[in-house]
Amino acid sequence: MFFSDLANELVLQIFQSCPTVPDVLALAATCHHFRNILTPSQKLPVLYQAAEAQFGPLQDAIQLVTHNSSQAAHVPRPVPRSFALLTQIISVGHVANTWGQIYPFQKWKHDQAPSRRLLSSNEHYLLRRAIYRLWLYSSAFHTPRHTRLIRTQVPLVRERAELLRCWPTAHLAEMLDMHAIMRSVLRSHICPSNGTVARKHRARFPDGSSSHVLSNTHIHLNYPPLSSSALLFQTHFHSTNHGLFQWDQSRPSSKYHYHDAILAEGWGDEIHHYYVVEDMLKLDPGQILLLRDSGVGKGDFGVGSGSGGGVASKGVVEAFVRGLGEWFENNGETFQETVAWVIRERGGDGDEVKGEVEDGFEGVTRW
Repeated sequence: MFFSDLANELVLQIFQSCPTVPDVLALAATCHHFRNILTPSQKLPVLYQAAEAQFGPLQDAIQLVTHNSSQAAHVPRPVPRSFALLTQIISVGHVANTWGQIYPFQKWKHDQAPSRRLLSSNEHYLLRRAIYRLWLYSSAFHTPRHTRLIRTQVPLVRERAELLRCWPTAHLAEMLDMHAIMRSVLRSHICPSNGTVARKHRARFPDGSSSHVLSNTHIHLNYPPLSSSALLFQTHFHSTNHGLFQWDQSRPSSKYHYHDAILAEGWGDEIHHYYVVEDMLKLDPGQILLLRDSGVGKGDFGVGSGSGGGVASKGVVEAFVRGLGEWFENNGETFQETVAWVIRERGGDGDEVKGEVEDGFEGVTRW
């Protein structure tokens, strides 16, 4: 029997079993008969069912895409299903699934690399849930309203804690795990320290033979000069230079300043670099992914390798940060301290939970 000869009820069951939205659309595009089987009243339920399998949990994704400053972040927002809402869900869902590809390379590296593996379907689900919730937290509380001088005020701390109280400690541990992955990406691919940049360069050019090309290449991966699209990106986010993220254009690009050219690509020594990363952790998962992918070229860390994208140009990152406003500087992320606050309220120890995540006993993946 031909597939097209199946009863409409069976074809509808096949539609409802499709694991991704593209699968539903591809099946509907097979012929007019299949397309007409999905009545207008059935299209949205079938598409949302496929979206749940591909990008779920949809409830957390909906909380994220419907958030606005007029309503508290922790308040559930039941909204009618629509194609416009589905488009937004798919957008954030693709970001979450991309983090699922990055996670193994950042979770298991160095001496743990032999343990690296793909995530299971359930682990992908937990990771997406953690991403949506971290993203919601960042959208709600890493804003110009929450400046460095007032973020420790008790009413604001309680407002942040109100959102995290919605979830059990095990779910907070998953968010801490994903938060650590985001930190790792920032440290290695977006804001590497001077020492990290120097080590990578020595590993790539052990004989120092590349000093004559530093004047017009990217130090991390021997990238070509900035493309026109990258320059447009810088221009779009142009603002006044300031503080930690000041873009120092005074360093000469010359073969006689080889060591300075290396350090110019770094984000300071270990202490200074720590505070830069703390500031950058206010970025949401989508913004971090955007900066990770803003590397002008792709090489050892390219997307094709699956390890998390190219190293972002320092100028592009600085331009992006300047465009966010002065509130962003010297104003570290608040997620970890708010998690510790909530866990203390429950009679637990935030450092202990964090240690269990680092040891692999809690989080998205567990031993």
